This record gives sequence, structure tokens and C-alpha cells, in this order.
Amino acid sequence: MYNSKLYLTVQHNLKMNTINLLTDVVLTVTGFQLVLLAVVLLKQQTKIKLSRNLLAAFLLAKAFLILRWFLFRWNFLANDNFPYTYFISMSVFFLLAPLLYFHIKSLCFKDFNFKISHLIHGMLFLFFIFFNFITVQIMLAQTVPENSIFYKIFINYHNRIFWGLNFIQIFLYIIAISKTVYVYKNKLKNSYSSIEKINLNWLVALLALIFLHWIFVVVRAMVSMLNTEAIYLTSIIDLYSISIFLVYTTILVFKGLNQLKIFSGLTNGQKYSNALLPEPVIKKYAHQLTRIMQTQKPYLEPSVTIEDLSEKLSIPSWQLSQVINYSFKQNFYNFINGYRVNEVRQKLKDPANSQKTILEILYDTGFNSKSTFNDVFKKYTGKTPTEFRNQN
Repeated sequence: MYNSKLYLTVQHNLKMNTINLLTDVVLTVTGFQLVLLAVVLLKQQTKIKLSRNLLAAFLLAKAFLILRWFLFRWNFLANDNFPYTYFISMSVFFLLAPLLYFHIKSLCFKDFNFKISHLIHGMLFLFFIFFNFITVQIMLAQTVPENSIFYKIFINYHNRIFWGLNFIQIFLYIIAISKTVYVYKNKLKNSYSSIEKINLNWLVALLALIFLHWIFVVVRAMVSMLNTEAIYLTSIIDLYSISIFLVYTTILVFKGLNQLKIFSGLTNGQKYSNALLPEPVIKKYAHQLTRIMQTQKPYLEPSVTIEDLSEKLSIPSWQLSQVINYSFKQNFYNFINGYRVNEVRQKLKDPANSQKTILEILYDTGFNSKSTFNDVFKKYTGKTPTEFRNQN
């Protein structure tokens, strides 16, 4: 019995040591990578410097929290000797979500700028600097009765308040970021006919990943707070959490850099949202647009944008967008691809094109992605291109 218990204890200790070692290795790699990526970002020349700087600030804030974790875990800084540093530095957790939100907003919309109203996003950060300062004051004073309301709020319930509000903040910002991406993708289809490289689908997947990471962070804090014996569980959560963040930041930076190189963002254009054109003007522009589409066939150009068409019509792009939405009940993306599908149908029916492959035809008609072509074609015809060709 004794040998069995000793064996289990040794096994448990080995597992703990292995997990802690892996966690330390991943944390070290992540910390160095965050700083390195931030430096690389700041050296990049891009039109959207605000987006770049916000992402660098996000990475450095997380690197700071990793450094803080190391310093206090390995007793380079002891909690008892540096209570103000320990507690006040915790407030940086409340900068991560706002920084990520503003980075994504500036990535999507090139006309995004900070306003005075945006200062509200830093309120929780400032609040917890004050809250944590008072907490340390009460701890050091040792004159506040333990049964007083101040002691209970600032000492007994400190961690619950901190991590509870952190989780709520994270949840709300995930919703805000998701809404931003949703608005961006809708506006994208009102401006571009080909969106494969700039649709930010990769960002949607990353949102799920960062949400999972933050859940791990908050759950880890809650488990540690409620059960001091759950050291093995908290170590496992630490390892998973930081590993997820390592993957997340790597993808975010490299995808984000690529996004900045190929696309500088949309113009939000909210100032024109209530400027409705008179119906006779809309009909006039719709007639002119139809004539241009039939005679000049601008949809055959793969990269045609609403700006290109607005120049041909000599009207502002926001007015053209309104014409397409109102007269044709479509966004620009569907409007252009509808013409492309009709062109494909004519070519597939034409015996002169019988020797051409479907791939050749799709490139001839303005499509530049086979998967997009197949999806759009089936949406309009109810058939795959191959089925349509065989039946005609």
C-alpha cells in the first residue's frame, strides 16, 4: 500500500513538473515572439499606420502580462514586497480587448480615427488602477475591520470582481468585434466584385480562438480562487491557454500584415447613409448603368469595383451603390456576378466554345476563383457548371 501511494505521488509530481516545464517553455517562446512581432510590425511601411500601431500595442500589452507572470511566479518580485506593482499591473488585462477591437476596426475601415467618445473604452482600465490602489492601501493599513463592507469588497471579493468584470468585458468586445466584421463584409459586397482575398473569413475563425483563450484565462482564475488545491488543473489550463494564444498571435500578425499589403480597408461612408436620391434620378442612373453593362461589359474585368463604375457614370460611388440597391435589389457583388453568370451561360451554350474548359470560361468572364464561381453559378442557376453544360 505504501509503495503504491509513493508510486502515485512520484507519477503525479512527474506530470506536474512536465506540465510546468512545457508551460514555461511555451510562455517564454510566446513572450519573445510577441516582442519580436511587435518590433517587426512597427518597422513595416503601411498606409494604415494606426492599425499597425494598435496591433503592436496589443502584442506588447500581452507580452507585459507574460513578463509580469514570470517575475512574480519565480519570485523576482515578491507579492508582499511589491504589492502596488503586483495589483496595479493587473489592470493591463483590461486593455487587451479594447486594443484588439480598435485594431480590427481600423483594419476594416481606413477612415477610422479616434474620437473623444472612445475614451470610454479605457474606463475599466483606469477604474481598476484606482480599485487596486485602494485594495493595497487597505491591505497595508490593517486597520479596516474584516467584517466591514470595504474589507469585503476590496479584499474578500477582489478577485471575483476583477475576473468577473474581465469576462463580461471580453464577452461584450467579442460581440462588438463580430458586429464590426459583419458590417465590413456587407459593405465589402457593396464595393467589390471579387472579395476572396479581403473577406476576413480568417478573422472570424481567429475570434473563436481568442474567445477560447480568454475563457481559459478567466476559468483558470476562478478555479484558482475557489479551490487552492486544484494546482494540476490550473497548470493544464495555463498550458492550453498560452498555447492557443501563441497560435492566435502568429496567425493574426501574418494574416494582418498580408491584409495591409493587399488592401487598405473600406471607407465607412456613414455621412451619406441618410442622403437619399430622388426616384427619377435613381431611374435615370439605373438606365445609364444598364446600358454600360450591356455595351462595355465592365464585369469582364476581374478586379472591377464600384469606384470604377462610378467613374464611367460620372457619379459618386455612394450614389451608384444606392441605385444598385434600390433599382436592382442587390449589392454590387451580386449585381456584377449576376452579369458574369449570364455571360458564362451564353458561352456554355455556344457550340464554338465546346472545346474550352469550364476553367477557361470562368476566367474569360471575370471570375478569378473556381470555388466562388461554382457557388455563384449554382446560386443563380440551381445547377453546377458541368450539369448546365451537359443539359445544353
